[in-house]
Amino acid sequence: MRNFVSDERLVYEDYHHGSFSKKLAEWAINNMRVGDELKPLSVHSLESMKNLFKANNVLIPEKHIYSAWYLYNMSYADYPKTLTTDVQRIQFVKETLLDPDCKPEAVLECFVAKMCVMGIPIHWEEYI
Repeated sequence: MRNFVSDERLVYEDYHHGSFSKKLAEWAINNMRVGDELKPLSVHSLESMKNLFKANNVLIPEKHIYSAWYLYNMSYADYPKTLTTDVQRIQFVKETLLDPDCKPEAVLECFVAKMCVMGIPIHWEEYI
């Protein structure tokens, strides 16, 4: 894997503080695939996710809401046999973003690493 940080990525990360922007989260989520056949994910909207979090008394800082949205949809795509209920998915998102020995920005870094490994470029200038 090649570790390359472009000027555009630096600008993006400076502007979005290392978290997903709405536009980048939409792109990432809309390109998620599920199952052995790699079928497109049935996307769960930002509003439906926010309502589920609210109903379960889970508060995610607003600056990380798009990272939470990415993680919530990723839980459907990557862990369909492990995270089978909304409560489990919400807990996964909460624990990932609020992990005391990590930072919420690690979510974006993991996404970037996945894209690098798969050879999928991220056109940062489109998401600034």
